[in-house]
Amino acid sequence: MISCQFHYNLGKILFSACEGKDVGNTIFLIASQINHGKELIQTDEEELLLAVAKLNMKAGKKALDGCDHETAYSFLQVALSLLPEDHWESDYDLSLRLSFLMASAANSCYRYDEAQLSLRRIFEKASCLEDKLPSYLLLSRSKCFIVGYLFS
Repeated sequence: MISCQFHYNLGKILFSACEGKDVGNTIFLIASQINHGKELIQTDEEELLLAVAKLNMKAGKKALDGCDHETAYSFLQVALSLLPEDHWESDYDLSLRLSFLMASAANSCYRYDEAQLSLRRIFEKASCLEDKLPSYLLLSRSKCFIVGYLFS
């Protein structure tokens, strides 16, 4: 537990020192350090949970852009786990973007069932066709389509 606390505190210090700046690949270090102790974040610290979720989403996006799909998947999984249950209602744009990134990463990691679940969530929760279009494009290009999305 002491080790988790150390990593978490180090990550928070790095995060506060770099907040709002383009830190390049250092984002992976910062997010990883905080993630070691993410269970130390109290559920009543909703702003901090959201900030750490956004940090992980940025790290996941950067990893996706660099074709490191497994790393992206890990960061995006953490990001989703930190969102409140009503995240589609409370932070629609974040939920939409994070779900799409997760579907992309899962698809690229051959986790077709998880990609399919993320896409379904987008199709159910997205408020307009324009918000769903990137997901339809991903679905048409992915193995999810072949695995049986339309047949289930």
